Amino acid sequence: MATGFPIGLARVRKMKKAATTTTTAPTTTEPPQIADEILNQFGGDTMDQITEESGTSYSAIHRDPKKSYINNHLAFSIYITETSALRKSTSDEGTDSNPSYHIVGFQVTPMSVGYGAQGNTHRCINSEHFVIPDALQSTEDDTAEYTYSVAWHVRPDLKWSTRWDVYLKGSKYENRIHWFAIFNSIVIIAVLTSVIGCVLYRALRRDLSKYNDPESIQEDRDDSGWKLVHGDVFRKPEHHSSLLAVLVGSGVQLIFMVGSTLVFAALGFLAPHNRGALLTTLILLYVLVGFTNGYFTAQLLKYFKSRSWNLIFTTAVFFPGQMFAAYLLLNFVHWGKGSTSAAPFTSILMLIALWACVSLPLVLIGGGVGFRSYDIFTAPRKVSSIPRTIPPQPWYLRRPVAFLIAGFIPFGTAFIESIFVLTSVWQGRVYYFFGFFSVIFVMVLLTAAEATIMLIYLQLVHLDYRWWWSSFMAAGYYGVWLFMYSILYYFLALDVTGWWSTVLYFAYMTMASYFCFVLVGTCGFLASYVFVRVIYSSIKVD
Repeated sequence: MATGFPIGLARVRKMKKAATTTTTAPTTTEPPQIADEILNQFGGDTMDQITEESGTSYSAIHRDPKKSYINNHLAFSIYITETSALRKSTSDEGTDSNPSYHIVGFQVTPMSVGYGAQGNTHRCINSEHFVIPDALQSTEDDTAEYTYSVAWHVRPDLKWSTRWDVYLKGSKYENRIHWFAIFNSIVIIAVLTSVIGCVLYRALRRDLSKYNDPESIQEDRDDSGWKLVHGDVFRKPEHHSSLLAVLVGSGVQLIFMVGSTLVFAALGFLAPHNRGALLTTLILLYVLVGFTNGYFTAQLLKYFKSRSWNLIFTTAVFFPGQMFAAYLLLNFVHWGKGSTSAAPFTSILMLIALWACVSLPLVLIGGGVGFRSYDIFTAPRKVSSIPRTIPPQPWYLRRPVAFLIAGFIPFGTAFIESIFVLTSVWQGRVYYFFGFFSVIFVMVLLTAAEATIMLIYLQLVHLDYRWWWSSFMAAGYYGVWLFMYSILYYFLALDVTGWWSTVLYFAYMTMASYFCFVLVGTCGFLASYVFVRVIYSSIKVD
């Protein structure tokens, strides 16, 4: 069933800088008032701001060889469904029951409509287009009429609980892009895995057979290769070893947080339209997995001979404190500008309470367990007392060139999906491809691990045993690439006006890039540790 309502008229005077729009709302008090609210969301005072997601302008001028047309009419189709409950209102006569409806979807169709006049009543002539008069194209005094119409459709087949399914399915175009992104990631992983399999397997097999052959001459098997640094490879970092332990512990916490959130989102527990639910889930899971942060930090500190409860407390404050301080400063900007996106003071206090009452105790408990439990970070080879001199490295293994090369590989895996995420955050579109995003997240971690392992192997072959920080930084440069792309995205895809808007954009993207730096860097570090430990546990040392 479809119900039509009076057409609202909008008369727009063409001006040099901005158009002033006045809309005559329908005279009925029925649901078409909602159409006014929907129409008002399309861009303030100028109708030329109205655009579809596909890029088609609602007020775009379409020209053929002889005439020019303008989309001056919006046709709203609003879908409603009757609720199972009854709306009850109490009156003096008793209880009155009337059916109530939920809006479960709407569609907006732009069109060019010509108008005729019968007395003082404007009517749409659907068979004709609105042709732009020559006077309207050449002068500034002529006017053009913009209208909208509303049709209400009762859709019993659409339920309130499944109203988002049409968006969750996505368009064929978007699905093809996401499948292409996954295919691109699979190709990168396949190529990288093949390279690692061929190079590392054959090289390591040859090296191990030579190093472990008792008939080989000592001089022949010890003159080159990664075995020469077996006494230095497990030496703790020369600088900032405690900082590395804190970063790795924070990264493990982030991996558990993001992984758990994606599982809930992919299973449909998080509604795509409710962005607050996604953020709330991230925060709650972050504080609940604080145990992992303290545990891994304590294990690394114990290996580095830096056992300290002060450092365990530091790791509980380090990453969340940085993020909270940055967000609080940006929130002051929102407050100063009167933005509705500013977090209220009560929410700030709640975040502090969650950290103090939940996250901090769990991190301390994890630290205590890590100090007292079985060591997961061990050195299978004895560390020599005198460090070996590191020879000059080739250009592709020098910092930061090596880090940029290694970090670009996982970024290339997630490049296409990053566009959708940035569009959702900065252009207000709904992101609902959590299943695709989960796959891309796993692939990013795999490519980061493989690229870092390859880099560390080449570094050890060239007798550079400083792999601790190198493994973390190489994978973490994914965040550097993400920030560099955000700069390009700002100039090519966004139309930001105002100095403070630019500051907010780059501040939030810096936070997001740092987040990815710690998370992906931790993945590269853990993969490199497993690789180094395995290969040095397989050789025989006199």
